Amino acid sequence: AVVSTQSGHYGRGQTGIHSERIDHHEDTVLSVDFNDKEQLCISGDDVGVIAVWNPSDFTCIRKFTAGSDPINAVTFNLRKTKSIYISSGPLIYEYDLRNMDNPVASILDLHEDEVNQIATDDKGQYLISCDDEGYVCCIDVSRQPFKCVSKYQVHENICSSVQWVPGRTAEVVSGGMDCKIKHRDLYKYHPLKTITEPTVQEGIHIYNPPFVNSIATHWKSRYMTAAFNSGRVGLWRLGSRKIGYVFVRDLPEHQNGAGCATMINPNIVITGGNDSFINMSYLEVPEESRETNGTETAANHKDSVISRLFHGKKINWLSGGNFESDKQFSIFVADESQTITKYLYR
Repeated sequence: AVVSTQSGHYGRGQTGIHSERIDHHEDTVLSVDFNDKEQLCISGDDVGVIAVWNPSDFTCIRKFTAGSDPINAVTFNLRKTKSIYISSGPLIYEYDLRNMDNPVASILDLHEDEVNQIATDDKGQYLISCDDEGYVCCIDVSRQPFKCVSKYQVHENICSSVQWVPGRTAEVVSGGMDCKIKHRDLYKYHPLKTITEPTVQEGIHIYNPPFVNSIATHWKSRYMTAAFNSGRVGLWRLGSRKIGYVFVRDLPEHQNGAGCATMINPNIVITGGNDSFINMSYLEVPEESRETNGTETAANHKDSVISRLFHGKKINWLSGGNFESDKQFSIFVADESQTITKYLYR
């Protein structure tokens, strides 16, 4: 069901933005994912309802209840195109899009606390997850039953976000309420690198501590973006295995906290904030830029804001990608309401 539509202009030679609001839930939507290969969306809400729908005409293909717990995370498997994964409380389920009456598989005893994020690797073989106790787990989803291949308490308390490191088998990056980003090998106890945000400023405690709310990577990019509760959005680039992620520069910040981040392609970063704004930044990397010991200077990067949209509500989740062609893309936004907003950039 389309609630409303509107259009606007956003620059960089593009014709504009077209927005539509879709209503497939009766409670607050917490998570959404868009598969641009299959041109499908999945979304989950606060009372355990999952919706699978067409992002073109907004037809609801299937709607079902996965449990009574909130659906904090949903994701597609880009290799197993008919498989979706959801987290419901401490549980993780796999569903087959061809038959969603019952889950294909479930993980019942891996996490003891609420799962905050899940993500599959680019080969579709492994799924990583993180929870409120600070654990990061890796699960082999290529065979039945699922097998846990790695489980470590990576953060001192809540681990809010976890992503794969592109091109590095068995390496992940995670962020937590301990104000740290951890880059680690799943099979090694000690992290490869720890990035720590300061919690005090000139002896005064920061009003909004820099909790790491969200981390974004893209399988075709060497960049990592992190959104902090302080409002800061940072950009890092992956160097050599010895150096790891190297800070490049800050992206446009948010007031009252940056809640989520995503990379819809290798050069576009989108962030959503508690200030109800959505920032889109384009990362221009000149061909003549060179690495020196794995680092790059900020001068080698022209970092431009494509758009800054006032969405009107605090952002819960962002997803996006190419929509129907490589000349236009969409962003799907879940906020504090029961609707999902689609922004189409032409």
